[in-house]
Amino acid sequence: MPVLTIEDLENSTTSPDQSTMVPMGATASAVIAGTEKEKSIFTAQQEDSAKYAFRMMNQMQVIDDLMDSGFDPLNPRDQFVELAPFIPDLAENALVSSKYGILRDAARDFTMAQLRDESGAAIPVAEVEMAMELYVPRFGDDLARQQSKRERRQNAFNAMKASAGKAFDRTLRETKKSASPELTSDEALDVLKERAKRNPELRAKLKAAGLL
Repeated sequence: MPVLTIEDLENSTTSPDQSTMVPMGATASAVIAGTEKEKSIFTAQQEDSAKYAFRMMNQMQVIDDLMDSGFDPLNPRDQFVELAPFIPDLAENALVSSKYGILRDAARDFTMAQLRDESGAAIPVAEVEMAMELYVPRFGDDLARQQSKRERRQNAFNAMKASAGKAFDRTLRETKKSASPELTSDEALDVLKERAKRNPELRAKLKAAGLL
């Protein structure tokens, strides 16, 4: 039996005409429009900005959570490994602490998303590393400067989200839906019937579709 989400059914605004009416007991997907994939109403730029904003939001959360937990990215061990010129990059990756590695990867992905939206092309590693200094703590940063970089991360994300507009909201909804268990048509219809007891508009829609 086909699967669809409750939102697919409940958000439908198309009223079925007589030609689409089906007998009582038919699955909801046969009568309520909106289960098909919608054509995007957003520009390509908005679509791209939404994807980059989503990446930035997730990686910003990783960075903030690590630092809020008490982890200091400027701790002597990790900074020594990071700055020592005689340690090759491959060994450096293995020698830093796991938390520092996670923070550094998150910072790099955050920065790449921000730069990719601006350029639309692949970003040289050197440019990414240089831009990262704007957003994550570096050796010598005091607490005030670390807080300033945190605010800069938030501002960069806010700007990307604004560029995406409603496309960002749709990306969040689709991500949430894909992460949630889906119901069969009959299971979704049972839930809708229960909701209809408290929602006159939904109740009228289901009645018009012959589902109540």
